Amino acid sequence: MTNCGCAREVKDYIVPVVKNTKLSERIFWMTFEAPEAAREAKAGQCLMVFPSSDGGHMLGRPFEAADAAPERGEVSVCYMTAGRGTELLSRVKEGTRLKIRAFLGVPYPQDHGPVIMAGGGVGIAGFLLAKKQSPRNSSLYVGMPGRGYEKFAEHILSIDAGAKIFTDDGSFGEGDSIFKALPRPHGGDEQVWCCGPTGFLRAMLRHCEASPQSLYFSLDRRMACGYGGCMGCVVETSGGARRICVDQSLFRADEVELNDD
Repeated sequence: MTNCGCAREVKDYIVPVVKNTKLSERIFWMTFEAPEAAREAKAGQCLMVFPSSDGGHMLGRPFEAADAAPERGEVSVCYMTAGRGTELLSRVKEGTRLKIRAFLGVPYPQDHGPVIMAGGGVGIAGFLLAKKQSPRNSSLYVGMPGRGYEKFAEHILSIDAGAKIFTDDGSFGEGDSIFKALPRPHGGDEQVWCCGPTGFLRAMLRHCEASPQSLYFSLDRRMACGYGGCMGCVVETSGGARRICVDQSLFRADEVELNDD
């Protein structure tokens, strides 16, 4: 499997926020009116979102494109409050104009067969767009804690009605463990893409132990510049260091070493 690492033009836009919806205690969904970006969005790429229209004195925050609606001229990200920058974003009102930079990162591969996508939390956002852009040969499995995440689950289902949602406490969804229903790859051209904390990725390794070459990770790393210069999003692989922002979006599970979060 190869990545689509084609050259792309990165542009800055000053665009209005259409909505900034709170979906759980710390998870938010932000949608921008950005027709050109909506047309260009590809799953796996990131929007750099700045807390003010002029960028201010803070670095932008990179988030995977979670949805794109070219017919409405809208593109969305899903984010979790984890520091001052995201806290400022959570207070942004509808109609506020923010600076965004699009697009950074490498699109998810296009030359793949059937894909099972699995993950949890805001990391699942990029898979939502991937599922939307290749609906015929992919399926989506999502895990979340449970109570307090009902709106998050509803929003996921509003984009992909076929998504399978599981909750740790079993309060809603299709069960209390994603692994009770998650298919195992059978080899061939079938793949499993997953994202989440290290414990979940290790559980995925055990789940797919019969076909480890079919399992791919979408890994979370700090991305500061988005152009490959800061070396903040490096992943060490058996083939050498790779940068998420310019080199690679998915990593075969047996080619990387997982570190504790």
